[in-house]
Amino acid sequence: MSSAAPASPSEPSSYRYLIIAVSFMTLAGASGVSSAFAVFYPELLNVFGWSHASGALVYSVNMLVVAISSPLLGWLLDRFGPRWLFTAAAIVIGLAFWACSRISNPGQYALYYGVLSALGQTALLSTTVVVAKWFAQRQQGRAIGVADVGTGFGMVALAPGTAWLITQFGWQMAFVVLGTVIMLVLAPLNLLHRPAPAEPAASAQDLAIAPILRRYDLWMLCAAHLFMSITMTMVNVHLIEFLVGTGFLKLVAASTLLGAVSLVSLPGRMFFGWLVDRLHPNGAFSIAMSCTIMGFGILLLLAYLEARWLLYAFVVIYGFAQGAGGISIAAKTVALFHGPYVGTIFMVVNPSGNLGAAIGAWLGGRLFDLSGSYTLTFTTAIISGLLAISCMWLGDSNRRPWAATMMPQPPVSGSL
Repeated sequence: MSSAAPASPSEPSSYRYLIIAVSFMTLAGASGVSSAFAVFYPELLNVFGWSHASGALVYSVNMLVVAISSPLLGWLLDRFGPRWLFTAAAIVIGLAFWACSRISNPGQYALYYGVLSALGQTALLSTTVVVAKWFAQRQQGRAIGVADVGTGFGMVALAPGTAWLITQFGWQMAFVVLGTVIMLVLAPLNLLHRPAPAEPAASAQDLAIAPILRRYDLWMLCAAHLFMSITMTMVNVHLIEFLVGTGFLKLVAASTLLGAVSLVSLPGRMFFGWLVDRLHPNGAFSIAMSCTIMGFGILLLLAYLEARWLLYAFVVIYGFAQGAGGISIAAKTVALFHGPYVGTIFMVVNPSGNLGAAIGAWLGGRLFDLSGSYTLTFTTAIISGLLAISCMWLGDSNRRPWAATMMPQPPVSGSL
């Protein structure tokens, strides 16, 4: 069990905002680790001569390991709490990046980034569940949204930062520096975690997880997450290679553009966190994915028109909704399955997204190898995005209205 004492009702509510700040930085580090792959991707293809599919396969291995390990790490989070789990995860990621500086083939890269780093990422990405536990239902979307701004911040800082490190010091030193930063920042920060306020005693029905795992809405939520991740990963992994390979931009400029996308996402994440509380997670998800689909349409036009203004339009439209689908998924998960197993349930929903990311990363590279361009990749991403929207709504097709599906909430006071 967690060694920290549980929070008492008399404890200052301001501690909840410290949890948001810690989660902000945790998500920044986790997203930076993920986005850094896209920056190293064209560099390693050039250095070692790997095919697009074999290079992207390392990211797929990473996402598959995240998916497989998620249920176990969700149980560890429920059992022991975030303090030591998240701290250990930061150290594992840092050591994995140090090891990546010594790779010479895709197998080594898959072991260090694909397996070891993935285990740490899995734990850190569950921090949104920890945030939600500190807030009442009506505030959870905003709380998650504010914390999730850290995801965009990590991409803004680490994508161009990684590109600069590569150009100035080489890809090996870039891995070492990033690993060191992750350990020195995230490990001590996550020692600040304490257990969330106690929830009401669970009924016998709440304590039975097997019926939850048979629910139709759970698996449609997983399907929405899978298709959403296929769509998003085809940009997150392949955008820089698309821009560099087609000659639109150099590595640093392309990485800066990816950082600009994430910069635009910062207010977008806060807006969609607010929208989830006001509109319904399904509606917010649909709007976010529609913006994403429009972004892919712009990339398709860019391949033919080569107009610079299309890049700016892509940054604004795609960037504003980047990550917003994940906020809707997290909010709906907590709302539908709030209770003693919320961490475990989240780690059932989360692997579906990781599986989608694994498929999207490899498939995007494979379609390029087959066709010689990213046109087929981006078209496939649009179709997958439409399927994600459909699954999100189909999950509620045999349920009562949204307000009637909410489970009892913990008595947490205060507002956000």
